[in-house]
Amino acid sequence: MQHPTDEQLLERIRSGDAAAFPELYRRYSPRLYSYCFRLLRDGQSAEDAVQETLMKVHSEQRFVNDPRLLRGWIFTIARNEVFGMLRKKRAVPLGDDDVVWEKETPFELLLQSEEKEIVEHVLGELKPEYREIILLREYESLSYEEIASVTSTTISAVKSRLFKARKALVKKLRPLFQERKLT
Repeated sequence: MQHPTDEQLLERIRSGDAAAFPELYRRYSPRLYSYCFRLLRDGQSAEDAVQETLMKVHSEQRFVNDPRLLRGWIFTIARNEVFGMLRKKRAVPLGDDDVVWEKETPFELLLQSEEKEIVEHVLGELKPEYREIILLREYESLSYEEIASVTSTTISAVKSRLFKARKALVKKLRPLFQERKLT
């Protein structure tokens, strides 16, 4: 059985097919939850963001002029939900590109974790706008153009943030994994 494309699902939703939106929901909710959870670092908030996102997708799908852009549009809505929640939680400005880390990660805690847990933890310590770029590129495989569209920035800004985020991750992870190899 061949799965319909996003474009086909959108056309079915627009034509009134009652089964099309639940299919779109099943397709995107796990990916959106993963994206939102990694940015918010709270399961309930991530679930709320996913629900809000998918409600908006359902009610505002008429605004998608080019069905090929559906995936980017959905992640843009999710991003707006997440950053709205983050703004409500704290009054820390999100746009300072010179500061990458929110706080230091405890070296001892990371040494006790498995590799995946270490990477997830360190990734979680990046400021949300850097963590988001990594998630969209590495976990969701979005192109630079799609990421620029989702984050309302330029391709060069995406590349710059991605470079800084990767460099920061390598800087934090290299000593941890070198230490693990020695023991």
